[in-house]
Amino acid sequence: MNLAIKILSCSLLFIVTSVMAAESGLLIGLRHGSNYNLTTDVIDKNTIGGVYEPSSYRTFLLRAENGQIELIAERTNLLLPRNDGFWRIDVKHSNYNNFNEDFIWINPAPDFDSLPDPFLAEQEGTKAFDISMLVSRRGINSEVGEYCRGHISRDILYVGTEYLSVGYTRNETCDSFDMDGGMESALQILSLKGLEAVKIDTLLDANANKIFNDTVTKNKNAELGNVSGGIMRSQGQWIVKGHLPVSDEVKYKNFFVPVKLSKKVTSEIIYPDWKAVKEHVPNAVDALTAPNKEFLIVFTDSGEMLAFNLKGDKISQHPALHILFKKPVSLVMSSWAEGQYVSNWEQEIQNLGPDPEQSWFTTTSVPDKSFRTTGVIISENLNVNQAIGQHSKPIAKVKKGDKISVVDVLGQWYKVKLVNNTIGYAHSNHIKILPKLPYVNQACPTDNCSYGKWQLKKSAILYSEPSFQSDAVTTLAAKQSVQASYGEIHTSQFGEVEVNKGEIKNDNFTLQKGDKLFDLAAISLGVHTVWFNGGIYQLNNGWNTNIVSEDAVWGKPVTKRLSDWWVKVEIQEKGLSGWIANPSYE
Repeated sequence: MNLAIKILSCSLLFIVTSVMAAESGLLIGLRHGSNYNLTTDVIDKNTIGGVYEPSSYRTFLLRAENGQIELIAERTNLLLPRNDGFWRIDVKHSNYNNFNEDFIWINPAPDFDSLPDPFLAEQEGTKAFDISMLVSRRGINSEVGEYCRGHISRDILYVGTEYLSVGYTRNETCDSFDMDGGMESALQILSLKGLEAVKIDTLLDANANKIFNDTVTKNKNAELGNVSGGIMRSQGQWIVKGHLPVSDEVKYKNFFVPVKLSKKVTSEIIYPDWKAVKEHVPNAVDALTAPNKEFLIVFTDSGEMLAFNLKGDKISQHPALHILFKKPVSLVMSSWAEGQYVSNWEQEIQNLGPDPEQSWFTTTSVPDKSFRTTGVIISENLNVNQAIGQHSKPIAKVKKGDKISVVDVLGQWYKVKLVNNTIGYAHSNHIKILPKLPYVNQACPTDNCSYGKWQLKKSAILYSEPSFQSDAVTTLAAKQSVQASYGEIHTSQFGEVEVNKGEIKNDNFTLQKGDKLFDLAAISLGVHTVWFNGGIYQLNNGWNTNIVSEDAVWGKPVTKRLSDWWVKVEIQEKGLSGWIANPSYE
């Protein structure tokens, strides 16, 4: 099968002039998802033959001036600034019958003087294509779609002003004797100028090529196929990796090549250096430094993007900007600008690429008031910070066992509200969320409880749903006969219990003096459903002297559990059905 990357048409847009000033701008291109495995040296057949998950791409524009750093735009596609204008680059995912294929395309924003072209995509995702036209004109070979199943994936790993690097994998099974199926993989380089595939040696000087070939020799053996090379991101720099497919098996081998890329590929530096970045942000996985060395962008393994100001080789203690991505992302493109470039970019980006249907990052604004939940502190003397990240200033301290209001979930961080209404942030490792109220348990709260034909002892309101906030259907009088089918216990307030004796052992955990657990529901005489440190368990009541003797009591109730028993009933002669709360019946 032809490994050449398939490209849609492209054209140019505008000319940018260079003006130097204190204002700086950064365009970053990010990828979510990948079928080409970047993290493991040897990839087995299960990886190549696994489920096809298409990748997606976004561009973000940041602006920095006078120590202030802000995100000013988010766009779908990769928006690449070149001397001859902005280009849009993306991967469109096409499906024909049981076959999927990725197509890399390049084009500018619409030229209003040109004729409309359905392949100058203005939508996000697969809807950008008329699939029937794609198959017949510029996409999946119709015979492949008719006789083969599987996928061809192309993941963008690097985009520069002159070159594009792609991870390629193919996995297909064909029913036609005239068509070869199978699996293959490669790293590919595409020249943007010529829109054609080139070898990795195009990007390396003579000495680097020698190192590349020597590295191939060290890694290759008889079972390995033809070598290919590509560019990808690692620890604050663009690196070269080689790729060797295994001839008779469905797997491949990646290997690092210790060479520096030429300036025509990248001139970026990491400053102060990667070691300093890791000391300042221990969970950093990537970083970018502005050419003027005035600010630093750091990506972390928890999905954060932090922007720090630089003064000499000193990194500011607290980030000037913090963004938390909703999904794992990888850097594939970065372009810097200063002065008038930044304003030009901002203006042009408004016309480039469709607005995203949903943002990739989470803001730290006050969330919808409908989102409120309760968390319990499980670590000793936890600091609540002013912002997200271990670099943020502590503003309060909370104790193990304290309840805290969680008002938003930001990846691995919680936005919390303290009892004095202070808003802060804490890592989710130190807080466990209580179940949502009301906590519903299908059970009978009384001994020898059974459902069936009942006669009400007292009048009761018939509700449309098991909630006091639902519509009231009617009022049922005392002595009304009803057919009770089943019931639910709705707990509206958890009972909080503090352990006042040491080491109470259970099959699943051991309670220590001072621990707190939460009573969710009573499920039978003396047995309760309880929550402790994020888990839900069945536990004998040890805090109620009506259930156990005083010598056997090991807990002290702090807050009383509040529950209501809702029963689903029918009144057949009236054609009514609904729910009644806490019924008295015989």
